[in-house]
This record gives sequence, structure tokens and C-alpha cells, in this order.
Amino acid sequence: GASSFSILCLIVTGWVALTAILRVLPVFMEHRTVISAMESVASNYVPGQDQSADVREALRKAWSINRIEQVDVSEVSIDRRRTGVILTLEYQTVFPLIGPIQGVWDFGTVEVDGR
Repeated sequence: GASSFSILCLIVTGWVALTAILRVLPVFMEHRTVISAMESVASNYVPGQDQSADVREALRKAWSINRIEQVDVSEVSIDRRRTGVILTLEYQTVFPLIGPIQGVWDFGTVEVDGR
């Protein structure tokens, strides 16, 4: 049978795992929202008419509506082309995990090609 100590270990392990999942999930969901907003802005880009400032303002509005706080619009690289726009973002986020332990998630380079 299981001793009291092994049951306690299972409970503590389950609590730590559940806490970690509940801390990581919002970070992942916000990342997916960042990508979705970038895709939306890239698909609505009008070549020859929209300037980089227009693209940044559209991103700022989308991120404001969705309450994106992990990254700033100024970190997005905008490559305007004749046929569309390419948005590139490289970032990582730091978030509280458990107590004083911080989690770091490096999302690498996110590129949205709107051509």
C-alpha cells in the first residue's frame, strides 16, 4: 500500500504541476493572440497606400483591444513590399511561476508574411 509520505508527495507534485499549468497557459494564449493580431494586420495591409506608421497604429489598436502586455509594438520589424508586408517579432517573456521562481519563455522569431 501507499504510505502517508508517498500520498503527500503525490498531492504536492499535483499542486505544483497544476499551479505551473495555470501560470503558463495565459502566457501561451497571449502569444497566440499576438500572432493572430499580426496576421490580421498583415492581411489588411494595402500596398502603396499604408505606411509603416499605419501598420504600427493598427497593431497598437489590436494589442490594446486584446490587452497584450508581453511585447511592445515598437519591437515589430516591418518590411513593406510591393505585394504586401512582412512583420517580424523576436521576443521572450518573464512571468511568475511558483513563489519567487520566475519562468522565461523564449518565443524566438515570429514572422508573419502578408504577401
